[in-house]
Amino acid sequence: MEIRAELRIDARPAVAWAVVGDQFGRVGEWACPITDSSIDGPPGMGVVRTCHVAGFGPVGPGVISERLTVFDPAGRSLEYEAAEGLPSFIVRAVNRWSVHAGPGGTCVVRVHATLTLQPWARAWGPLLRWRMRGQSRQVLDDLRHRVETGQPHPRKAAALACHGSQL
Repeated sequence: MEIRAELRIDARPAVAWAVVGDQFGRVGEWACPITDSSIDGPPGMGVVRTCHVAGFGPVGPGVISERLTVFDPAGRSLEYEAAEGLPSFIVRAVNRWSVHAGPGGTCVVRVHATLTLQPWARAWGPLLRWRMRGQSRQVLDDLRHRVETGQPHPRKAAALACHGSQL
């Protein structure tokens, strides 16, 4: 199952890359479904990010570890694969993010997620895809707000308050 999305952000590519790539371990500061995050070193291939997830698409609350498999600051792209914490019906999850120059000092962020489901779960694919697309759009909106304003989206503060965390 694949999910692709892209979003134009009113900021230079370097500003968006700083949030997406340079601050890879700090996704919990701006993405609503993630209540906390940490990284076991500076962003680079092989580094593991741990995310405490309130729930995202078919993934319920819990902890997910993600290993960076590609990290290309010059090309402003990265890829990570879930290493631990996925529900049993997902065999593999890979996500690719890239930041590209747009017109007039803007940028475009592209996301390409690939989920491999257990054979018995594939019938749920259309429903899972629909749910994940909606939540992916929300995360991209969270990113746009963070990049354009320097602050988390107001719903992020509400989500953290709901889960007992603070910014």
